[in-house]
Amino acid sequence: MSEQDDAVSDGEGHDHSEKVIMKKLILATTVLTVVAGVALYLWFMPGYYQNYAPEQPIPFSHQRHAGQFQIPCLYCHGSAEYAEFASVPGLETCMNCHTMVLPNSPWIQQVKKAYDEKKPIAWVKVHVLPDFVYFNHSRHVSAGVQCQTCHGPVETMEKVYQFSKLNMGWCIDCHRNNNYLTPSRIEFAKKRDEMRGAEPMNPVLQAMSHPDPHNADISCSTCHR
Repeated sequence: MSEQDDAVSDGEGHDHSEKVIMKKLILATTVLTVVAGVALYLWFMPGYYQNYAPEQPIPFSHQRHAGQFQIPCLYCHGSAEYAEFASVPGLETCMNCHTMVLPNSPWIQQVKKAYDEKKPIAWVKVHVLPDFVYFNHSRHVSAGVQCQTCHGPVETMEKVYQFSKLNMGWCIDCHRNNNYLTPSRIEFAKKRDEMRGAEPMNPVLQAMSHPDPHNADISCSTCHR
């Protein structure tokens, strides 16, 4: 092979190497841009369902029940105190009152009919979180977090809607706060540990001893399992 052929071959090889490097740089830049874009989107995204207020099969006024008559949230959504989900009340809960209260109302008649036929009412879920987000109602209720913190002033809502954004940034801001490290919450944690016969290892007490106390952990695995 002549010197000219060698030079051409070396030039082609050099050009090929540059193209490979350029392709890798473009690919890496694209991947990093997408990852950064997704991260920023998740952090700053608006609450897609904020102000979402679907029509329900039977109108239910939280303003009347929780506001005017001051029925506690846990009377209807009792599972929020001991389970991950705050379940919709069974129709027997409704009929506890409406056997005597407004029994002739057309809407109550529909509830009674469903109750008698043992058929659930297809309520439409208002507060929707992505499937990859883990949220436990009982942990928040036992820590003294008020329902209104996430759900807004439901006692004023004639028709329930999603009040808060409920996106990642909103949740992390709350976890970083220290507004729930109250004397009543600390006392609750101590009593629970005493009942267990254990040393005070409750997360609330551990948080109080932290130089920068906050409501809850903010590691990824806290909300993403």
